[in-house]
Amino acid sequence: MVKKIIGTITTRIIIAMITLVTILINGWYLGAEKVGTISLIILAITLIQMLNNFIGGSALVYLTPRADLIKLFIPSYIWSFITSFSGALILELFHRIPQGFFWHVVVLSLILSLSSVNFMILMGQEKIRAYNFITLLQVMSFFIVLLFWLFILDQREVISYVIGLYVSYALSFVAGLAIVLTKVKWGSIKGTLTVLKEIFRYGSVMQTGNVLQFFNYRLSFYFIEIFMGRAAVGIYAVGVQLSESIWLVSRSIHMVQYARISNEKDMHYASRLTLNLSKISFIITLICLVVLYLLLNLFFPLFFKPEFAAIKLIMATLSLGILTFSVSIILSPFFSGIGKPGYNTISAAIGLIFTLVFGLILIPRYGFIGAGLSATISYSIATLYQFISFGRISRIRPEDFLLTKRDISGIISGVKEHFNRTNGEN
Repeated sequence: MVKKIIGTITTRIIIAMITLVTILINGWYLGAEKVGTISLIILAITLIQMLNNFIGGSALVYLTPRADLIKLFIPSYIWSFITSFSGALILELFHRIPQGFFWHVVVLSLILSLSSVNFMILMGQEKIRAYNFITLLQVMSFFIVLLFWLFILDQREVISYVIGLYVSYALSFVAGLAIVLTKVKWGSIKGTLTVLKEIFRYGSVMQTGNVLQFFNYRLSFYFIEIFMGRAAVGIYAVGVQLSESIWLVSRSIHMVQYARISNEKDMHYASRLTLNLSKISFIITLICLVVLYLLLNLFFPLFFKPEFAAIKLIMATLSLGILTFSVSIILSPFFSGIGKPGYNTISAAIGLIFTLVFGLILIPRYGFIGAGLSATISYSIATLYQFISFGRISRIRPEDFLLTKRDISGIISGVKEHFNRTNGEN
């Protein structure tokens, strides 16, 4: 498992570096307003993805080891076609898609939804290396296409970013499908309806939590557009992206952890694993926060135009929430992996209530500071609920979350063992 986590973190670091360069390029060559438009397009695609994941999402990870793959594969693909158009239509009716980008959102959402089904199946089979490879392929291909359109063709418009999404999403879909199809046994689909009911029963609880959590992440974008304008969305989006990039370690651990716990029946093992990983996540996130903020203060004029000056303030107000939520990211797969995703849903609902209340109070009055503070309050309260719930289920005491010398020795030993094994194989 250590090998999978280290491999995933390495991949995520490369992706984070490419993403950071992309953010900087967008800021310099597209400007705040166009970045704001891109952010709203991505937001629309992600909202549709949330709808798709009621059947084609994380429930597949849990059910892949427990059901015939063909009975998961077919209904998930059909659902992707349904949600991509219907979801985009609903957003268009509420004017949540930037003008002129409706059909782009429909097609991109479809490709991404189908890719997501492939990814979830790969995770359910614990094919972490394949997942990492395809994710890296997606990000690198997007980056190359974006550079080509911006600098070779000199097309410094939103459509250049959109074309990059088309190419990267399509490549990741084809690569994922090629691997998944080798594992699909084209036999009888009898009993698919029963499996579909199970997907929806489990997925609806889990995905409701994901949808609520997504709004915790991004509802502020809509508030900022209403109260501060499209350019402000672009500035805040860059600040949020930089802050959330620190979660790369937590999310890497989360992915491997969820796949492991979903295939594990020992509750004690799942509890101790989650406890140890939450400590690692917290410490690494804290270090990354300090380093990133110092670098940003030292080199900000080199990275961003003056119109993005508020980024430092945004990141400062988000920092405590980012740190706290790094623990939530590790607690969530514990609940999902043991078949109790309802705890994550309740946590997300609590967080969303605080986002709504404090977002509407603080953003109109304090702008970016209000948005960052409302997010921090939401993340902290939601994590506190999960923390208490985890303690009750696992019977782990709050003091057990403290990092000890034994924990540090265990972490170092695990990393050394991985590298020794790797060197031996080479």
